[in-house]
Parts: sequence; structure tokens; C-alpha cells
Amino acid sequence: MIKYILLVSLIVTSAASAQQKIDVQAHRGGRALMPENTIPAMIHAIDLGVRTLELDCVISSDNKVVVSHDVYMSSGFMRTPDSKDIDKKNEKSYAIYKMTYDSVRKYDAGTKPHAEFPDQKKIKTYRPLLSELIDSVEAYVKLHHLKPVYYNMETKCSPEGDGVFHPKPDVFSALVMEVINKKHIAERVIIQSFDIRTLQIIHKDFPKQKTALLIYNEEGLDANIKTLGFTPDIYSPYFAVVTPELVKEAHGKKVAVLPWTVNEVRDMEKMISYGVDGIITDCPDKLVAVAGSYQKK
Repeated sequence: MIKYILLVSLIVTSAASAQQKIDVQAHRGGRALMPENTIPAMIHAIDLGVRTLELDCVISSDNKVVVSHDVYMSSGFMRTPDSKDIDKKNEKSYAIYKMTYDSVRKYDAGTKPHAEFPDQKKIKTYRPLLSELIDSVEAYVKLHHLKPVYYNMETKCSPEGDGVFHPKPDVFSALVMEVINKKHIAERVIIQSFDIRTLQIIHKDFPKQKTALLIYNEEGLDANIKTLGFTPDIYSPYFAVVTPELVKEAHGKKVAVLPWTVNEVRDMEKMISYGVDGIITDCPDKLVAVAGSYQKK
């Protein structure tokens, strides 16, 4: 048994030490492989050698920061506490902002087959608190003597969702930053969002905090930065709009480029050839391998 534990520890250490120069970011912990935004997904990503854990934050009715992409219990992969599927028509009635975290914790986040990711491992798990996820990750890294990992946290908010699916952005931002600062990991955290209000508040109230502007349009770097009102640390567009010219333009402004969500090997190779600084992917196993092959060239 002791030999087995030592062997597992050696494998984990070897994989994590193979972290690549390009920032490999596991989207929602690597949802092609494990239930998204869960602690087991994050631990699995670390075992693969991922450098940055990408995740999403929402707020419960008792002002707890919960790790979840959807602001409600998605019918696509969540089940009720009594293991029943959620009707697509009614899923938004399961708004996390209307539930206490004790209630949220009872929902099943890992046993329902995922239509988009048939190879995803099925396990009984739940939507964790951000604080619990950080504690679990940091303890795992320490136990296995690994290099510290980084976090890319998205605030899931929008103007139309204020007061319905989440608090206003100033409250939202303050709750997230309170957890980050209490855990003393701010220097290893990126705050990303499509909602520029969040980034503007973070930039004003926490000027040293690294920020990433998520983009799903073709308006261009200058126009999007002008709308934001300041130059973020990272420009994070949908990968299909990334070009070598965009990467060069961003680097000229000392802005890193981090495209999302890149799942095919050919697209990963294309992004790396363009000179991007990192890639967000549902398939971190593929990206670790691709990045490793480029590093050897």
C-alpha cells in the first residue's frame, strides 16, 4: 500500500512539473474529462500538469460565493437532491441567487451524462464554495510538493441579471475579492468577465488585481479596450477571431492574449503558432501534450 501511494505521488509530481511555458488553462476544470466547476475536476487538472484553473463564480442568497458557470441549476448536467432530472423549461426557476448555500450543496453536479462530453467521468459531487475549492486545491498542491497553481475566475453577471440572478456588480466583486484576499492568493488570480462593470470596479477598488476582458465580438482590440475604459492585463477573445495581427497588436500594448475555448488539436496548434500567451480549453490533456511538443521544437 505504501509503495502504491509513493507511486501515485511520483506520477502526480512528474505531471505537474511538466507545466508548459504557454499557460494551459483548464476550462471549468476541464469539463471534457470531469464534471465542470467541481473540486474533483480541479484536482484532476492539476494531475495533468495544468498551470491555471479556470472557473466561474455566482452568488447564493446568503451571499456565499459558489463555483458555477450557470446562475441556475442547468438541466444539461444538474440533478435535484433526490436525483431527479431538471426540466429545461423550468431550470431558471432553480436560481442559485434565490437559494441558501446549504440548499445548493445538496444538488447533484456529477452523475448525469453530459450530451456534449460523452467521455466525462461520472461521479457524485456538488457545487462547491469558492473558499472550499481554494482550500482543497492549495492543500493538494502542498501535500504533493507541487508548484503553486493559478486561478482564472469569471464573474457570471450581467446588467439584466442584477437583483434577479445575482447582486449588483459592486457587491458581487467585493464578495469574490473578500474570499481571494482571505485566502492570500490574489497574486495568483485573474478576474475575468464579459461584464465590463465588474472589471471596472475591480480596477478601481483593487488596482493591483490582474484582469482579463472576455470578448465574443469582432469589434477589435482598440474598440473593446475603449469601451472598457482601461487597458486590462489580458485580452481574452473567442479563438475564432484571433489572428497573428491581433496578437502582435495586443503585445504592443503589453496585453497578453488568452483565447477561449479551444478544444481541437489543430486549433491549439494554430493559436500557439500565432504567439498567444495561453489557451483556455475543455480538453487540458490534449493541450498539455500539444504545448509540450511545441516546447521541444
